[in-house]
Formats: sequence, structure tokens, C-alpha cells
Amino acid sequence: MQVALTTLESAVRLVDDLAGLDEPARFAELALPGLARLIGCDLVTYNEISDTHVRYVDFPAGALVPATRTIFAAHVHEHPLVNHYRATGDGRPMKISDFLTAREFHRIGLYGEFFRLVSVEYQLALTLSPAGGPLIGVAFNRANRDFTEVERATLGIIRQPILRAMRRAESRQRARAALTCDRVELTDREAMVLKLVARGRTNVAIAHQLDVSPRTIAKHLEHVYRKLGVTSRAAAVGQLTQPE
Repeated sequence: MQVALTTLESAVRLVDDLAGLDEPARFAELALPGLARLIGCDLVTYNEISDTHVRYVDFPAGALVPATRTIFAAHVHEHPLVNHYRATGDGRPMKISDFLTAREFHRIGLYGEFFRLVSVEYQLALTLSPAGGPLIGVAFNRANRDFTEVERATLGIIRQPILRAMRRAESRQRARAALTCDRVELTDREAMVLKLVARGRTNVAIAHQLDVSPRTIAKHLEHVYRKLGVTSRAAAVGQLTQPE
């Protein structure tokens, strides 16, 4: 199996673009155009599916009218890929044709009420969520030809870098939320001390930078610990950020 150099370049470029993602809500906006170029498809969607909720973002934007969401939700229990991912927790790229022949696919209500209306005959998907929770994934759709094993392998290679990019974005969001909260509870000086602690600075180094005594820094940290409900430097830093 050989992957074209241009495909590899597109994959690297996409991963690089997502490395700077700092808002999980912007994943679809940033990722879908690049994924569509990488794989080549008529329609690509970012999907969130739970027992009570179905949400998707489409690219090209507007390809799916809002009313189709209700139809899809009504028949999602028939989707062979959704059922596979829920049953196994295996998020690797899979095709509808791995589970159903074209004739079998055309017989289910999901095709007749949804896929037929949006001209989808073939689908390749992967998930980006841990097992047991809401199903989060990306689905690539075509009308005229099935997806190749090279395309499946390409998605398999970039799935882990995409997952890491999403986890980093979630960590950054948590850090921003924690810092915003801390700024409400902490004084400006206490917040500054905590940020310097997070950078690995000692009390002496922080005191030197802020032109105060190490005893003053220790007192600031006592106040920080009390306000955050922690007892150590590591726990206090953990309120600012999470490991990526």
C-alpha cells in the first residue's frame, strides 16, 4: 500500500494546523475543510451522538438542511457504524460497506429517509471519543464511489494526532476557565505568584522577581492554598492547568 506524497503533505499540514487549536468548539470549523481535502468527499460531518442528543456540523456548510437532524436522530439506531462504535469502543476508520452490502443498506430506513435524500451511498468514519460516553466522530460521504484502503489507512494514521490536539485544546480551555475563576477569588499579586509557581519558580526566585521577601511569597501561597482548598504547590498549579 502506497500513500502519495501530496497526501502525506496534506496530512502533516492538517495536523500542524490543529496543534494550535485552543477552543474545542472550533474543531469542526478548523478540521473539516482540511479533512475534506485530504480524503476527498462530497460531504464531511463532525458528529456528536448520545441517547438523547444528535448534533452535527457539515462541510460544505449548509449541505444538510437543519430539518435532516431530526430525521437522522430518528433512525440513528440503524446506523451500522454507530452501532459498531458503541458496541466495541474501537474508534478506528470503518466503512458502511464493511457491514452492509449496497442492497442491505438501501433497505434500512436510515437510507430511505436520510442518506438517499442527501445523495450518500458510501461512508467512511472514525471516532474521537472515549468508550462509554457520547459518540464523537467524523464521517466522510460520497455518492459515486466507495473509499479505498489507502484512504482508510491515512485516517488511521492521523487519528491519534487529532485526538491529542483535541485533548490539548480541552486542557487549554480548562486552564483558561480555572484562571478566570482564580482571578475572581485571588488578588492580582496572588494570581501572579501562582502563575510563577506554575512555571517552576522557587519562592526565592519569585521574591527576587517581585522585589519582595521570600516570607511574603510564602504568605501569598498560604492564602492561595486556603482559597483554592489545596495544601501543596502541585495541587495549586493543578487548578490552573491539566497535563496535556
